[in-house]
Amino acid sequence: MIAGLAGVVFSATSCDPAESTPDPVFPDLVKKTVAAGETVELSFNANQAWTVSIPAAEAGTYFRLTDGSTQSFAVKGEAGDHTVSVVVIGEQDFENHELTVSMTMGDRTEEIAKITLPALERYMNISGAVFNEAGTDFSKDEAGELQFGPLAETVELIWPLSLKQPGTAPYENYIMVDASVDWTVSGISADWLDLSEIKGAAGKTEIKLSCDLSKLPLEKDAKLEGSFTITGEGLATSQTVSVKVASAYGLSRFIGVPEGNILKFDADGYSLDQGGENTPFIGSIVSAEPLTYFYYMPGSFPIMVNRRSVIQVDDAWDMEQPEGVQNRIVSVRMSENYSEESRSSDLIAIPTSMWENEIVYNPEEMIDYDDNGNTTIKPEYQKYVVATCQQEGFKVETITCTPIDGFDGGNAVFEEFSLETLDEQDPDYVDISPILEMGGAAYRVTYLSAEAEGAKLRIEGDAFATISPQTNTWLYMPEYDPSNYIFTNPEFSVYMTGNPESPENVEKGSKAYLNLMTSMSGDTSAMIIFVKNY
Repeated sequence: MIAGLAGVVFSATSCDPAESTPDPVFPDLVKKTVAAGETVELSFNANQAWTVSIPAAEAGTYFRLTDGSTQSFAVKGEAGDHTVSVVVIGEQDFENHELTVSMTMGDRTEEIAKITLPALERYMNISGAVFNEAGTDFSKDEAGELQFGPLAETVELIWPLSLKQPGTAPYENYIMVDASVDWTVSGISADWLDLSEIKGAAGKTEIKLSCDLSKLPLEKDAKLEGSFTITGEGLATSQTVSVKVASAYGLSRFIGVPEGNILKFDADGYSLDQGGENTPFIGSIVSAEPLTYFYYMPGSFPIMVNRRSVIQVDDAWDMEQPEGVQNRIVSVRMSENYSEESRSSDLIAIPTSMWENEIVYNPEEMIDYDDNGNTTIKPEYQKYVVATCQQEGFKVETITCTPIDGFDGGNAVFEEFSLETLDEQDPDYVDISPILEMGGAAYRVTYLSAEAEGAKLRIEGDAFATISPQTNTWLYMPEYDPSNYIFTNPEFSVYMTGNPESPENVEKGSKAYLNLMTSMSGDTSAMIIFVKNY
């Protein structure tokens, strides 16, 4: 009986639910700060059925749970290894958003994670455009974008060298607003100051500051200063930007100079940048006072421009006009370059008031010397270099003539002359000598028989050709076009009795001259004398 009761007791004990279900084991608490779009994975080993949940009100529009297939506020599972993810679906704003993740097993619930989406920092930083070393333009990166650095105590508007056409606002500068908040501009204190943007959203915004040329004062010592305030939403303090711009005095800027501020000229001193032959470079210049021009060649010092200098300038400044900004026509050319070497010279335009007050009639004040005696223009004067003038060297255009056919049988004679071989007793000495002395070429072709008619010559070099006397008809060359003075073929045949289809009677000893020129306005570069001697 006792043994039977013991069996009953054992059986009852082994079937007690309280002793057959283990205590739940919860994972360690996870604390994490997250960013927008981030996912936090919570991995655990559950020793019984479980539910992971987040409060809907606390999750709001910022967090959701997912088991890899759907997003919700609660996910469930059986005992074993599992991973539940918290997905950050909202963007950061200016408030902290905290989430508590709970896990329930049986009748117990514990926090297994605390996740925080932190508030954005409210900030606003303002930077300024960086000048190049000479202070004549803005510095740019390899992509051509403006570079920015610490904001100057006062932002100076300049007329950058890269700005060719002034429009109405040649003076400019740039600032960059980098903010996490929306912002607005207020309190613009000067009517001459224009801003390309007066409000903006969070992020980076480039603002162009400009000044209307017509609103600049004309007093020589006038300085313009202004300011404006930028206020960021929710920021305790605003930032005030001070701006200044020089008066119209001291301004000198060429308008119309090609890229790189380089003017190109031929050896005769005329512009290669603009259409038309034998014309100077025509542009315009803006200033509020007359300018004094200098030319500067490295290794020397600036020399005042005059009618005989390397660079020559014609500035149409109106002396009768009352004081004020003048935008007028300026022409630039160079003197003839007789050297075969090219040359380069900077053109400097100094406001007359600066010339008289600062340089005091001493151009050497504008340059620095290095240890080797080489010279460079001082940085403070580089902004007055309005262009670099580059000129070609003198090109010796050569024209040559050679016999091709008909000179082998003694029916025709071809002669080439030089200063060394030319005889003063030669019957054509007076005609040939001046051409040879100028570096040209001279030839003589003599026909001794009718068999020579149609003999061929060849001309090397681009040339215009004229026949003398102009009324000549018996010197006939089918390849020569008298209407435009050129040969249609470098090889040409010559008849000294006119067109072979209608020959003329030509007196023995008759002469004609073929003058070859590199341009119709130039001197004879080569001459061929034709003599009919039969």
